Amino acid sequence: MPDIQYIGENLIPRNIGHFAVVLSFVAAIVSALGYFFATQNRENTEGVSWQRIGRWAYATHGISVLTVIGAIFYVMINRRYEYFYAHTHTDNNLEPQYLFCAFWEGQEGSFLLWMFWHVVLGAWLMKFAKDWESPVMSVLASVQVFLASMILGLHFGWGEHIIKWGSNPILLLRETTDAPIFAQADYLSKISTTARGLVTSLQNYWMIIHPPTLFLGFASTTIPFCYAIAGLWTKRYTEWLKPAFPYALFSGAILGTGISMGGMWAYEALSFNGYWAWDPVENASLVPWLILIAGIHTHLIARATGQSLKTTFAFYILTFLFTLYSTFLTRSGILGDSSAHAFTEMGLEWQLVLFQVYFLGLAGYHFIKNFRKIPEQQKEESVASREFWMFIGSLVLILSVVFISFTTSIPVYNKILGFVADIFKFKAPHLTTPIEPIAHYNKTQLWIGVFMGLLSAGAQFLRFKEFNFAGYKKTFFIHAGISLALSLVLTTIASQWIDVMAWQYKLLLFSGIFTVISNAEYAVTFLKGRPQAAGSAVSHIGFGLLIVGILASGLNKKWISSNRFAMESLINFTEEQFNKNVLLMKGLPLFMNGYEVLYESDTTINHRRFFTLNFKKKAEDMKTTVDSFTLRPFLHYDKKTGKVSANNPDTKRLWNYDIFTLVASIPPGEQDPEIARQEEDSLKYIIHEVAMGEYLSPKIQDAKTPQYSVQFEGYDMKPKHPKYIPEEKDVAVGVKLAFTRTDKKAEDTVIHVMPIVLLRDEAVYQLPSTVNELGLRVHADAGVFEKLFMPEKDLKFKTYTLKEGGNIQFGDKTITFDGVNPNAQPKGFKTQEGDLVMGLKLNVTQNGRTFPAEPIYIIRGTAPIPLREEVEELGLHIVVSKINPQERAFTLEIAERDPKSIKVPISIAEQAPRTDYLVLEASINPGINYVWSGICMMMIGLAMAMFYRIKKG
Repeated sequence: MPDIQYIGENLIPRNIGHFAVVLSFVAAIVSALGYFFATQNRENTEGVSWQRIGRWAYATHGISVLTVIGAIFYVMINRRYEYFYAHTHTDNNLEPQYLFCAFWEGQEGSFLLWMFWHVVLGAWLMKFAKDWESPVMSVLASVQVFLASMILGLHFGWGEHIIKWGSNPILLLRETTDAPIFAQADYLSKISTTARGLVTSLQNYWMIIHPPTLFLGFASTTIPFCYAIAGLWTKRYTEWLKPAFPYALFSGAILGTGISMGGMWAYEALSFNGYWAWDPVENASLVPWLILIAGIHTHLIARATGQSLKTTFAFYILTFLFTLYSTFLTRSGILGDSSAHAFTEMGLEWQLVLFQVYFLGLAGYHFIKNFRKIPEQQKEESVASREFWMFIGSLVLILSVVFISFTTSIPVYNKILGFVADIFKFKAPHLTTPIEPIAHYNKTQLWIGVFMGLLSAGAQFLRFKEFNFAGYKKTFFIHAGISLALSLVLTTIASQWIDVMAWQYKLLLFSGIFTVISNAEYAVTFLKGRPQAAGSAVSHIGFGLLIVGILASGLNKKWISSNRFAMESLINFTEEQFNKNVLLMKGLPLFMNGYEVLYESDTTINHRRFFTLNFKKKAEDMKTTVDSFTLRPFLHYDKKTGKVSANNPDTKRLWNYDIFTLVASIPPGEQDPEIARQEEDSLKYIIHEVAMGEYLSPKIQDAKTPQYSVQFEGYDMKPKHPKYIPEEKDVAVGVKLAFTRTDKKAEDTVIHVMPIVLLRDEAVYQLPSTVNELGLRVHADAGVFEKLFMPEKDLKFKTYTLKEGGNIQFGDKTITFDGVNPNAQPKGFKTQEGDLVMGLKLNVTQNGRTFPAEPIYIIRGTAPIPLREEVEELGLHIVVSKINPQERAFTLEIAERDPKSIKVPISIAEQAPRTDYLVLEASINPGINYVWSGICMMMIGLAMAMFYRIKKG
């Protein structure tokens, strides 16, 4: 393609971004080498110089990363669609707060987010790591080298053998896409409407805070890994434990919080009515956290007794390696068929493999080389010691990791087997993922929960072994006995509430309650003088509450959206749908399992259609209302196809349960424009003209259609319609019609509707309204514009002069001037900066009725722009033609047109499909707050432990 001078492109962000991408990669390499040689020469002065080089290079790397991020945000905020990232992840309708979500929606943005947190953590380490700075930062900078390579975007090779090394986030759209439009110099003016925009499910406030928290968690797992490698590298096998521990606790708290936020997002924004689905991507983030928690426990053992030091090294190394493995799973495309949350493959698969292999080799080399030198206690821990059972608990967590990782990695096994089979020419066995993954995982993880609950509860009583146990034997049995008895009583009571039937679930429930009781007793009686040291107890109480919450919300979920008697006469549901779905007609209340629900209205805001549902909770007599509330679940429409792309729930939160609601379905024509077009094509429209204020009684064509009349009540220049999303240059008119049923079955029933006719980009669109009660579909025809908007040359204006507070008489109408509005907003007219806008506040009175009017006068530079105001009910047209600022007088041009002379064309079809219903799913989720409070307490406990360790130095 010959060189083209493209019109409107801004290449500055590209040039700056490209330079910063390369600089970040090079600076990371220099930093890693500088810190490496500083570590190798730490015993002499040369090491100080190398450390200085490492610091400056890492600072340069950090500035470069921030520059790349800034360039991407610049092109997204300014909607520079010549850039691939802005065109792929944003559009003109994206709300500003979701630009953050758009940034980390792409793989490149999420890599940059990961790098950003490493920059922050690296800056902290450079200030506080002291003599550990060089070895720790050398490893961290090495990680940044690989992450920076992920955004390099280099292509090299020969012939057809081109290797892609990274994906540059600041490329132009024409550099990534081969399309004929880029042969046009002005292509940029034509692509704004083709921007893809942000995925619907990510347009949620949880997606603003969940990914950065999660990636801070991922990034923070690197720090204990760096300290572990540094300890092996420098042969300080025990000294690294103390400085590394607060980072491990921080990582556990942050990563756990990030994972929990993902569950909260799923519960609030997704349609499966849950918070955890054992999705492979969810599992991939959970596994490193479980290994990290196991490492924290063995870390405690190592610091207290010197035991489990090798295990602690291994667990922190595995935490980071599994973080890299989870990155591979979610970004290589290998989970594309088994997870809805994985990224698509971008050609980085082998680069991600190399990332893992390098650090597996690095960690394996240091660990194996130093394995025999790592000190270990010759004396075995007593079976009755807390440390022994903490170690067993860590192994149970690793057992959980094995179960989860095996099933999650089935697509990896299949790919490896297929690769080997292709080389050695044999038929590879194919492993299949579980048909019901939730049941599969629950079956194994139930026993993990039981063991962990019993271990975290029972281990607290072993604290008496820290003293002279003979003197504490009686106290031990008293405390343990009371806790066991109380736990059994509470389990019996809770079993009735949760309705636990299976003995396995009763055992799990007991383990959760026992965990809460024993750790609460430990915090109250043993730590009463040191509440700041209660971090572990708080975390374990949270774990127990989490178990109770999982059982309560999982076993006690009750569908309240069920009324089989009413539904069988309305719709042909399946057996499952009868148990959890009801069909609601707009404006008609329905009883369902102790609630009366009313589908009141719906409205569209920015491609989201909100449904207003009013709930009334009834007493046992089904007459008295004991509670009432409103919920607004919504559907999201794809801006390009017009189809429903997501069902978003809404939830009523109470202290002991939630009420979860979801619009499961709406009429087919409301879901898909293609179906709507097919329905339209099947209807037979008849054109009528209706005069303002008069009634028309069309001749009925179908015997099933009741008798009716229609009245034209007026028009609206700012119309609202469920399918109308206003745009800046629209000229839209809503025709206000009143349909009255006149047959004897429902005489004088009045239905108000407002079809819209719309002028957009020189094309006319019609948005019909459905009169569901009569089975009618009505269009306002394009001729409405000609009928309603009479040219000024055809109107006979009279001239009047008014001052503030004065009035004039125009026929039988009195027009009063009440003052000037300096903040007037013109209808259908775009103002510019520097415009002087004023509106005249007028009141027009006729026959005791008063109608407001506000003609607007704009001064742009020295040119006046008078805008005509119409009082449609009176057919009155008012224009401000002149202003006399010295006398504060205004010259008005007033004309009148008889409203009854206006006849608008409308088209009416009979036997139209109904559009005024929805299918609702609603459930009561008891005990869900135990889940959230348990998770919060677990993370708070880790944070408490971190601050306690920092305070202790």
